This record gives sequence, C-alpha cells and structure tokens, in this order.
Amino acid sequence: MNGYGSAAPNGNGDAGITIPAGVTNQPRVLVRSLNRDEVVFHLSGVDMAYANSLRRTMMADVPTICIDQVAFMQNTCPIPDEMLAHRLGLIPLISRGAGKGLRYTRDCDCDEGCYYCMVTLRLKVSAANLARGNFMAITSDMLEIIPSPNTPQQNPYGPPPEIGDEERDITANRDPDLGQPVGKGDPTATPVQIARLGVGQEIEVICKAYKGISKHHAKWQPVSAIGFEYDPYNKLRHTDYWFETDAEAEWPLSSNHVFETAPESTEPFDYNAVPGTYYYDVESVGSIPVTSVFEQACDIMIDNLAQIIQSVQEETGADAEEDEADMVEPHINGGDGYEYGGYGGGDQWGGGGGGGGGWGTGMSPLRR
Repeated sequence: MNGYGSAAPNGNGDAGITIPAGVTNQPRVLVRSLNRDEVVFHLSGVDMAYANSLRRTMMADVPTICIDQVAFMQNTCPIPDEMLAHRLGLIPLISRGAGKGLRYTRDCDCDEGCYYCMVTLRLKVSAANLARGNFMAITSDMLEIIPSPNTPQQNPYGPPPEIGDEERDITANRDPDLGQPVGKGDPTATPVQIARLGVGQEIEVICKAYKGISKHHAKWQPVSAIGFEYDPYNKLRHTDYWFETDAEAEWPLSSNHVFETAPESTEPFDYNAVPGTYYYDVESVGSIPVTSVFEQACDIMIDNLAQIIQSVQEETGADAEEDEADMVEPHINGGDGYEYGGYGGGDQWGGGGGGGGGWGTGMSPLRR
C-alpha cells in the first residue's frame, strides 16, 4: 500500500505529491510502503540530529531477546561447541512484548535466571536410527521452550504463591509466543539450519535467552539494515563524489530523487539550506514488526530526553515543577497511525543474534 496514493513520478523530479514541509518542532511521517518485514517512509519537520538519532535508536536501543548462554549435555556432531553456541545465538526469536513482558537480568534479583528475566529453550536431537550415508538437518524449528525457574503455575494442593505487582504486570504483558524461533510452525517460512547430523550423532543443549539491546551485542539488533538518505541531488554538497570521467554516470541518483526537484544549473548555492526530508528503508529480522520498532524507538528517545532534562534540573537546581512546554504530537499518515493489516505492537514475528558456549563463557554483558 502506498502512503502517497496512486500518483506516479512524472519524470521532472515531481512525484505528483506534496512532500510535507514543516518546522523542526513538528515531525511528520509519510509511509510509502509497508509489509511484514519492511517499511519505507519519509520523515520531515525535524533537523538532521533528530533524524539520525531515530535511525540509531531503532538499531541499537530497541530491546529483543536472543540465546546468550548455552549448556552442552551432548554434542557429537562435527561442529565444535563454541561454533554451535554462536549459531544458536544467531537464531531470531519472537520478541514482541519483550519491553514489558521480560526484565533485564541486571534488574532481577534471581541467581541464575528465572521466568521473569529469561526464556529457556532445549535442543535434543539424535540420528541413531538414520540410514548410513544419509544426513539429518538440524533447524531452528527443533528448538522447544521449557519452563524456567519460578514459572507461575496452578498449585493443585492450595492457592498459588503470592507474587508482587511487578511480577503480575510482567505475566500480564508477556506474549505466549515470546522466545519461539521466528517462523516455527509457519509452512511458508524457511527455518534456520543449525547443523547436520550423520548416523549415530546427537546434540542435546539447554539455552538461556535474555533480553538485551544491540549496544551490548549486535545479536540483539531488531533490524537487519536501515537505509537512510537525504538530499538525493546533493544540493547541499555534503558528499564529495570520487569519479574517473563523469560523476553523474558513475554515481546514478537513488530512487528517492523523484520526490524532490532537480536543481537548476544556474541556481546559486544556498549556504543556509538544510535538509528537509529524510528517507528511510527499515528491514526487520523478524523479531519485532517494523512498525513496533519505529514506535518503540520514538518512546525510547522521549524517555532518554526526559532523563537528560531531569538530570540538568537536578544539577542546576531548576524548579522541576515549572510548567512544561507544549509538545507537538507526531503526525503519522494524517494522525490515524499505522493501519496496515494489523501491524502494530502486537504482531507475531521475532529476531536475535550470536551467543556464547556454556554458562560461564556465554555470560552476557548485562549480567556482569
């Protein structure tokens, strides 16, 4: 679905639509295309620092879960333990609702992980009955979630144990599929191949998946890539092209140039010009819907800025109760938000990264 309607580029640098142009305190978002794992949108009405911060926040600050510790009970396949643990850590896991449905391990008072800060998975496969000369493919679909310590459950001998308000909130916000490998049970999805077993070989491991962000390790990154561009005609001359004979022939324009007006050859350079529209192409690894990645990134930026303001007020002794400036709400497709096929914070896709081998060698930086 195209956020700009059916207007097509006319070849003169005009796409037949009006790109929103606003002051830097009134951000506007227009969605060009949206599907399960990718969104292409334009952001305007902000300065370059905000636009780049949004890109970095989507990549580095949105939490997901992934396998971070692996205990090997048995491994007779050709792949060493360390390499197998790394491959397990790279398997994307469903992480929707991880922000409120799971604690960071640093915030949990348990000793070695519990239901409120981790998801436990098991991989137990054997090729004992395999015919000689054949091989068994071990995939992410063979990972199974097993109960973690302190998992809430009904007590047949009396009332369930008392839990605090925070634990109740975590249980209420926890997605039932949290920690499942992405695509498991979906016949249209191709599972991740972990290893191949020959006759008589087997693997049995217990995996602990923790919540984290990619500032600590790239395996927690919710997106595979973010395309980011502004000023496709290079009117601001922020880019100096290296070329051999012809810069225009060797550096073709991107597809975003149709949404801006081509500069005139006689047009004087504007030293006060600033970028007006930023073009994003966000691809999810499947752990979180791309719309949720964008929404969470905006919330995280607001929280971080609020913490900075509070810290400055505490340092300077400013009155924390003074009236706050009015905040302009972001404009998303006319204020109606994302309405494409149910994609929001509650979609059903997940993702992750590389882990460590053994409980000791795979210690997460979040638990140090």
